Amino acid sequence: MSFTVNAQQSTLPDDDSDDVESYDYQTNLVGAYKILFKVDDDTEYLYLTKKGKIISELSSISKGMPHKNLGYVGADFKDYFVLVHSFGSGNPNQIELIAKSTGKNIISPAACWIDADVKKETLLYCDKGVPTPNDKMILYNIRTRQKKYFAFPADIFGEPMILGRMKIKKLDSKFLLIEYDIDGDSRTRRYTF
Repeated sequence: MSFTVNAQQSTLPDDDSDDVESYDYQTNLVGAYKILFKVDDDTEYLYLTKKGKIISELSSISKGMPHKNLGYVGADFKDYFVLVHSFGSGNPNQIELIAKSTGKNIISPAACWIDADVKKETLLYCDKGVPTPNDKMILYNIRTRQKKYFAFPADIFGEPMILGRMKIKKLDSKFLLIEYDIDGDSRTRRYTF
């Protein structure tokens, strides 16, 4: 499911405009980019902007829905940011890796959040919200745009919410160490490059 819709680049309304409202989540991004939240009679919108110009409409949703459905910033990199869409109830968080210059998603529209390391400009995700033992985690290097694929730990499949129970514990040039939860116990798995 993709949420990104391109809009013609235009100038933002004055700050005192009735349709510009405050938003529950981070709206300032690295590089003087901002996310603008607007509402009309029945729809809420997020726009990517820079210096008063709309770059792209990022997402829209029916008025009154939780803002986390519309999207929030999961990680903010130099030239990209992760827009997360969360629908609660244990569902995986769908993501888009948005190029700030264009407002376009550059990864699979089925991508779901696992974790990110902003300092190392890497994103860990999966192309399926409910992975099986045959699926892979994807470690995406934002700078080089290279992907590395890793098998999920075999013991993680015995419980629900697989992606929500994992995070990056350590990442360097030689290995990725993930931490994950099984029945309340923290475990780790190391992947060598």
